Amino acid sequence: MERIPTSEEEAKLILKAKEIDCIKKYTNSTGHCPVVWDKLFCWPETPAGATAEESCPSYYFFNNINESLYATKKCHENGTWNSWSNYSVCMDTGPPSVTTDVEKYVKPIKTISAVGYAVSLTTLAVAFVILASFKRLRCPRNVLHMHLFVSFMLRAGMRFLRDIFDEYSLFQNIMPWMEVQSNLKPLEDRQGTWSCKLMTCVWQYAIISNYSWILMEGLYLHNLIFLALFTDTSAITIYILLGWGIPLGCVVPWGVLRALYEDTLCWTRHITKIELFIKLPVVFSTVVNFFMFLNIVRVLLLKLTASISEERRRYRRWAKSTLVLVPLFGAHYAIVYTMTFVNHHFYNETVEAVWLTIDQLFGSFQGTFVAVLYCFLNAEVQAEISKLWVGMEVCGWRTPTHSFLGVNGSRIISRKSRPSLRSDQTGEANGGAVKGTYL
Repeated sequence: MERIPTSEEEAKLILKAKEIDCIKKYTNSTGHCPVVWDKLFCWPETPAGATAEESCPSYYFFNNINESLYATKKCHENGTWNSWSNYSVCMDTGPPSVTTDVEKYVKPIKTISAVGYAVSLTTLAVAFVILASFKRLRCPRNVLHMHLFVSFMLRAGMRFLRDIFDEYSLFQNIMPWMEVQSNLKPLEDRQGTWSCKLMTCVWQYAIISNYSWILMEGLYLHNLIFLALFTDTSAITIYILLGWGIPLGCVVPWGVLRALYEDTLCWTRHITKIELFIKLPVVFSTVVNFFMFLNIVRVLLLKLTASISEERRRYRRWAKSTLVLVPLFGAHYAIVYTMTFVNHHFYNETVEAVWLTIDQLFGSFQGTFVAVLYCFLNAEVQAEISKLWVGMEVCGWRTPTHSFLGVNGSRIISRKSRPSLRSDQTGEANGGAVKGTYL
């Protein structure tokens, strides 16, 4: 009996090792189905017309695997495998194990993630179009917002492309109700191709770019408040170059080193020091942003405390400003990383499930929060949309409010008069300590 892994990551590493061993066994004999890896088990060479039987694998991250039973795979008369492997008998139908908390939450968590990224992608696209369509909104800070929106859209888009690119996921292979589809080409033809590795590189670039642009936004606001070296009309070229250049400077050497020293499969294994090119920039961005966030919140609280106002109103403004800064600086990542550290040293499946839920919930919906706070709730954006709305009514593009027939039978249209909206009437609904900068 093989050792049962205690975490999903360990299970993935075991599967990758067995996958590599399976590649070495590949043959192409006539009258037989060749050795094939179905992403869970290595099926041996089998005579045409026979059905291969193998003991249910014990090395997968599910405690309800019944090793005394056998999985099957049909080899057709023409020497080709059936398109799916039958693992249905491997699932123990007895009482559920007490260690299946993570398993039962996997599907809901994946659903939450998919919905969150879809909503974020939609809202970010709308927000980007709004900021790009109005000339009056193209100030430096809004241009930075647009780049931040693009980084979130890139991450969300790559998330869906990666799912489409994968033939089937690791979790689907073991589920009895899933018929795993496969073209059953030799493994080295299906994985380890340049397209697969390119997809992994772009995915890594999307992730680092997102963290990089969260850092650029935080750095820009920090400079405006503390250094007094920049104004809202200052050049932002340096931020744009760093925002997109830093991720490129991380992914390119990572890809080169992977190609030279660890060119295995699809570059999805992360067990060597080469991965520091990917992990360190993310950790650095998160730590720096978190300390800048704390510093800005400290200054905001001091300024609001020194102002003459009612205490309840003062703290409401402080809370509102803090709420705006949280997605801007990605401050919630500090909570996620803390839970990751705790769970790594004191593993608990319930904590693991809670951590995965929080991580996917914030990660997938963060783009939506950013679009709402920095576009839809922005007083300047609301003013521009209001002026456009009034202009459409005046030009007759909207349905008139009243209409009636004149004495000669002609239709007379009467519109409700509205006061003109001047550019300085941007509203105070979203005021606060950072009103002039990010609200």
